[in-house]
Amino acid sequence: MKKILLFIIVLFIIQFAQAQKLITFGPMAGLTSSMLDHSDVANSKPGTGYALGGFLRGDIKKWYIQPAIYYVHNTSTFDFNQSNIDTKMNNINADLLLGYRIFKFTDLTYVRIFAGPSYSNISSFKYDGGKPDYSSDNILLNVGAGWDVWKLTFDLRYQQGLTDIDKSSSTMYTNVFMLSAGFKIL
Repeated sequence: MKKILLFIIVLFIIQFAQAQKLITFGPMAGLTSSMLDHSDVANSKPGTGYALGGFLRGDIKKWYIQPAIYYVHNTSTFDFNQSNIDTKMNNINADLLLGYRIFKFTDLTYVRIFAGPSYSNISSFKYDGGKPDYSSDNILLNVGAGWDVWKLTFDLRYQQGLTDIDKSSSTMYTNVFMLSAGFKIL
C-alpha cells in the first residue's frame, strides 16, 4: 500500500511540474576547447574534444537550478623543449548551476546567465610517451550564458579548474570552453 501511495504522489508531482513547467530535463552534447596550465611548460595550445550527457532544470520564476552529468573527452598540446606533446583526458563531470533569465523574447525563447561548481572525476589522462601522476578529483568553476528556443537549449560556458591535478612538485590546472546543445524532453 505504501508503494502505491508513493507512486501516486510521484505521479502527482510530475504532473504538477509539467503543468507549471517547473522541471525540464533532457540530453545534451557539446564541443570543447581545452588547455592545461602547467607550471613547467611555457607554451600550451588548446585542443578540441566533446561532451555527452544529460541535464535537469528546475525553474523558480526567473531563477533556475540545473544539475547535469556528462562524459568529456579533452585534448591539448604542450610545447616542451622544442617538441609538441599531445595530451588526452577523459572525465565524468557533475555540475550544479544556478542561473537567471536576463531577457525574455517569448514564453519559450529567452537568454540566461549561469554560474556554479563542477566536480570532475578524471578517469584517464595520457600524453605522448607516458602517463603523468595526476589526481583524479578536480573541482571546477563554471560561468556562462545560454539561449533557449522552444525545446532547444544552447550554452556557452567557461570552466576554470580550481584543483591542482599534478601530484608532482609542478602545478597543473584545467581550462575548458564548452559549446553545448540540449533538447528538453519534458
